[in-house]
Amino acid sequence: MKPQAEELTPGEMKALGAFFQSKVVGPRPARDKELLAVGKYIFDRGNQFSGLPACGSCHGAKGLGTPQLPRLAGQHPRYIEDQLKQFNKRERTNDNAIMHTIAAKLSELETHAVAEYIATLD
Repeated sequence: MKPQAEELTPGEMKALGAFFQSKVVGPRPARDKELLAVGKYIFDRGNQFSGLPACGSCHGAKGLGTPQLPRLAGQHPRYIEDQLKQFNKRERTNDNAIMHTIAAKLSELETHAVAEYIATLD
C-alpha cells in the first residue's frame, strides 16, 4: 500500500480520508450460535488446557484495543483468520513474537470461532 500512497497528492489523501471516515462500521450479525459461543469463550477466557490466554486480556474486554494493541472488534472474520495464520507461520513479525506463541496454541476450530465472534463485537 505504501507505494500507492506515496503517489497521492495532499488533496487526494484528504478526499480518501473523508471517504473512509464516512463509512459506517458495524458488528456482523451472528450466524452460528454454537460457534460464536466457542469464540466468546476463547475471547473472554482463553483455553486453560492449551495455555491460551484470553484475547480480551490484552485487546480489551470488548476488543476495542489499547494505545499499544490494535482494535479487534468488528474486524472481518476472514481478516482475523488470515492474520492469525500469518502469525502462526511467522509470516507476520511485527509483534515481538507474542502473537506467534498465541496463534500456535489455537486449533483451527478456535481460530475460526474467535474470528467469527470478534466480527460481532462493536
